[in-house]
Amino acid sequence: MNDFKSIKEILDTTGKYTGLTMGMSMLPLIHHQRDNIIVVKNKGRLKKYDIPVYVTKNGKYVMHRVVKVYDDHYIIVGDNLLEKEYVTDDMICGVLIGFYKNGKRYIDLEKSKAYKVYSKIWVALLPIRPVLLIFTRGMNYIRRHFLDKLFKRGE
Repeated sequence: MNDFKSIKEILDTTGKYTGLTMGMSMLPLIHHQRDNIIVVKNKGRLKKYDIPVYVTKNGKYVMHRVVKVYDDHYIIVGDNLLEKEYVTDDMICGVLIGFYKNGKRYIDLEKSKAYKVYSKIWVALLPIRPVLLIFTRGMNYIRRHFLDKLFKRGE
């Protein structure tokens, strides 16, 4: 018998979900299979900078940041992405309230001043994010393909 439930079922039943993240869309804040998230059932409308968990039409769970709030939908973008998503309230299962960085240090999204500054800066940089992502991805490519090989040869 399969006792596994969907994130939505867990949130509807208990009001709280915890688990490891999947994917790279929320880098540099949240890392794939390294950070443990805490999501609660949202109460009411979301605000700019909130990070909801929502279900796409294909049934996929996604966790990205609200960058703009409208009466009937939100514009949401992953921190490591450029594409805007249009999400309605009926798609949203819950909202991120905190996470354990590397499984150790807890970041409370309501209380952390550093997080609040980060989220405001990151959303403000959205218009120039393509340049930032090209630069960081280019630097990572150079490191992986050239520098790592260069230093491994010298060992």
